[in-house]
Amino acid sequence: MAKGTIMAMMVTAVSLSLIFAGCGTSKCDKTTKKAKTVEVKSPDGKVLAKVFVDQGGQLSFNISRQGAAIIESSPMGVKVNGVDLGNGINIGRPKQESVNKSYPWRGVHSIAVNHYNEAIIPVVHTADNTAYSVELRAFNDGVAFRYVMPGKGKRTVNGERTAWVLPAGSYIWHHNNTMQYEGIHEKHKPEEIAVETVMAMPLTIELPSGTYASITEAELFNSNYSGMTLQATGSRGLQGVFEDDFKGWTMEGQIQTPWRVTMTGPCLNTLVNCDIVHDVSPPPDKKLFPKGFSTDWIKPGRSLWNWWSGSSVDFEYQKDWVDNAAKLGFEYYLADAGWEQRWDASGKDKWTRLKELAEYGKQKGVGIWVWCRWSEGDTEGHYMDGIETSEKRNAFFKNCSRAGAVGVKVDFMDSESQDRLAFYINTLKDAAKYKLMINFHGANKPTGESRTFPNEITREGLRGLEYNKWSTLPPVHYATLPFTRMLAGHADFTPCTLNPDFLKGTTVVLQLATTIVYTSPLTHWVDKPNLYLSSPAVELIKDIPTVWDETRVLQGSKIGELAAFARRKGNVWYVGIINGGGKKVYELDLSFLGKGEYKAFLVRDQMDNPAAMKVEKAGVNCEKKLAIEMNPGGGFAARFSK
Repeated sequence: MAKGTIMAMMVTAVSLSLIFAGCGTSKCDKTTKKAKTVEVKSPDGKVLAKVFVDQGGQLSFNISRQGAAIIESSPMGVKVNGVDLGNGINIGRPKQESVNKSYPWRGVHSIAVNHYNEAIIPVVHTADNTAYSVELRAFNDGVAFRYVMPGKGKRTVNGERTAWVLPAGSYIWHHNNTMQYEGIHEKHKPEEIAVETVMAMPLTIELPSGTYASITEAELFNSNYSGMTLQATGSRGLQGVFEDDFKGWTMEGQIQTPWRVTMTGPCLNTLVNCDIVHDVSPPPDKKLFPKGFSTDWIKPGRSLWNWWSGSSVDFEYQKDWVDNAAKLGFEYYLADAGWEQRWDASGKDKWTRLKELAEYGKQKGVGIWVWCRWSEGDTEGHYMDGIETSEKRNAFFKNCSRAGAVGVKVDFMDSESQDRLAFYINTLKDAAKYKLMINFHGANKPTGESRTFPNEITREGLRGLEYNKWSTLPPVHYATLPFTRMLAGHADFTPCTLNPDFLKGTTVVLQLATTIVYTSPLTHWVDKPNLYLSSPAVELIKDIPTVWDETRVLQGSKIGELAAFARRKGNVWYVGIINGGGKKVYELDLSFLGKGEYKAFLVRDQMDNPAAMKVEKAGVNCEKKLAIEMNPGGGFAARFSK
């Protein structure tokens, strides 16, 4: 069966009145002492999650925020050995827990908050007396649940009944590339999408209440499960399906599913700052990372790379790239596809060449990354080996480490099947033994892997700027990504061309703004270094961080139309604005700066030339408001320092 042809299970919604209660409060049948409904409130009391048995005996859930429906009554359950364990069930009294912790993070902010109320709900499938539990957590900005099924021996998971029924009047932002997630998001009502259409997560929802939600999954990597996508049902229900293992997959011992995550909040700022995906993922593996996020060989930074600009990967040019990375103050250089073949053909062994380049880079303060395929195959007309087996992977990583490389970009996985997901985790574990960072391309969505394995410094899993080499990314796409795909985690968009031939409906200032708005602890700047070094904005280019202490989505931001971000690193603020629509003027309120005087470095569109920018320096304070005029597909970038 091909992808996208799995038959959808129709979703029936049974509404219940919303009864607000504290963590774990349940309504019970006094005769049987069996709970009929379990309710969990978020710590701030605004988000309410309910798990219940509907009138047909179906395990179900719904979610509301301050009385407004986020997810209407929707089915739950896992199919194991052909049995739907979500239908014909009883639920019992839950165990309760409240957690409030924080931990270091990298990305939209430097400290993540893990604050939730939890109910662990016992469930019994009455026909065969199968017992399992639903773990339900309510956060201030969303809800997560998973199924945990004890057992021994091998069992086959045939899929899930889990679905999400959206309120009437909802719109969703979705794309249909569920292989390597390189799609263009579109906005539709869910009931207007053709039945059996598959959709990648995260999927972002504009709710009729004027608020937002997003659906995704977390801790997929630690479950030995298969990756979930969503499928249209012809109604407001979105059904979870498993395209890459549609016949089912075998698991041994306990079955613990990934977390089913629904983020929600009153504004886009809440979604962008939501920590749930990594909150529910385990902390760093202490055996591999005793110092966790303080591991000294894992360092975020900026990188040049040769492939996008069509530059040669021949060894004779590589030291020039290192020199230019050093001139820009960038921490890394990536030798992309073809380096193994080209360097072997240069008269010396490729590993000898890599060692030579790494030693040269070390003198310049520039670490060297290299590219590889996940499995052997043809790339750009050349046969290239892979690292799909443990033996090949460890040999490759050992050679990289001996030569002095700091990281490996692994490409073309193009699946989130159970087997392919095992490859991701084995790669991260093996790379850690050799103190190597990893960047996955041709990859699925992130699901919190980088908390447990912080050597995953970034991954692709989106349609990035590489597409402007052979097609066109529409401006709306640039203004959509921060509120859709990037809600799941870091994304290697490989930003910022300053080449007029590749702007394709954007301006150089929008391109620069993406390096501030998009989150990737390792950021690959795509273009030839001379274009950056000769830019009027080179002072800012040399200074833009890749991880942030604080992120604020500014007023006026709207999915697909405008992405306006203020981000702080230390006591310096950066602003990036992406205009996905027509010509407009945006009023930038600087009240986020706080007290004091700031030096501003401002980069604006030149209104008569998309390939040019206007740079100015000024003194500002928090009482100032700036009028930002932007071209269609234009933008704004700025730095504010005390």
